[in-house]
Amino acid sequence: MKLESSAPVKSADRAFDILEFVGEAAAAPTFSQLLAGLGIPRSSLFHLLNNLLARGYLAQEGASGYRLGPRIRQLAERVAGPSLAIRVQPLLSRLSDAVNETAGFYVPDGDMIETVGSVVSTQALTYTMSVGERAPLYALSGGKILLAQLTPDELEAYLARVVFEAITPGTLRSAAALRDQVAAARAEGFAYSREEFTPGITGIATTVAHEGRVFGALNLAVPTARFTPEREIGFRRELRTIATALGKLLA
Repeated sequence: MKLESSAPVKSADRAFDILEFVGEAAAAPTFSQLLAGLGIPRSSLFHLLNNLLARGYLAQEGASGYRLGPRIRQLAERVAGPSLAIRVQPLLSRLSDAVNETAGFYVPDGDMIETVGSVVSTQALTYTMSVGERAPLYALSGGKILLAQLTPDELEAYLARVVFEAITPGTLRSAAALRDQVAAARAEGFAYSREEFTPGITGIATTVAHEGRVFGALNLAVPTARFTPEREIGFRRELRTIATALGKLLA
């Protein structure tokens, strides 16, 4: 059936405007920011947001922000072919088997980091973030290594707007401390989270990239009692090997 050309449907245009605004925002916009940025009447914006939330095209970030929801990714995967999670899973399994610890692959989403794939170790004491779970960039090793890929101006802009939440007693609380850790990660190629997101867990991560293009972060989540200097040497070696292979796979 051929569709006849007609005048645009205002509500549909507004829904697309919301999705594009949220998708392009550096951080999850609030209702007030959407209202000011889009010029949609308050009552219309309220109902449109509720509809998009109910259908899974938007999700709420914290108490007041909005981000793109899981339905967007589901539709995109039908166009793109095998999902990113499926593509990275074999190499995550290889990494986990090599060190017998939990391995994960993460991608940035605004000022958050999201778990795309995870393989849990076979040891009795383990930890993993579930696929789709999100956390602040400053709290995870994967987030810090991604911050290390930012330009100086981009990093300073992030540090100026981030609000540090005390997730655990070890969570970083200051921009100065995070700036120092990001600088060390940039110099070494590895970032750490020492019980900053989960008590008893130390994370180590490196960047997954190829020819200058960054795809995400590769991480090991290890109970702190098993994170010894001797094992850290092996963690770094295996992370480098699998990160290189992942970068070539995703290029």
